[in-house]
Amino acid sequence: MNPSQDVAVTDRDVALKRLLGNEKLLAKMANFFLEDAPDLMRKLEEAVRTSNLDGAFHCAHSLKGLAGTFEAIPFQTLAAEVERLARARNQAELEPQIPLLEREFERLIDDLRSLVSTTN
Repeated sequence: MNPSQDVAVTDRDVALKRLLGNEKLLAKMANFFLEDAPDLMRKLEEAVRTSNLDGAFHCAHSLKGLAGTFEAIPFQTLAAEVERLARARNQAELEPQIPLLEREFERLIDDLRSLVSTTN
């Protein structure tokens, strides 16, 4: 599964609505993601590399939830697929999903950095 590059990375309007229009809270949540998500992503990659499918499931689940704050549908979709494959213990199909998730993660990081810079 490869979400279209034409789909918005995040939906700022939905995210702001979710946070009751609080721009500062949105920036704070984005900064939180930027600080914590890279470590979770590294842990996910390590879990997949070492066939720790329980760990992969938990990391994918956490990343999916964190990205939900920003309505990051392309990333959430891939994280949900990684989560599903880890739960199904399907290492063979899981491994090729990681580079796709990494690419979408980089797009999300770039989008959130931009959001933070325009909010501050």
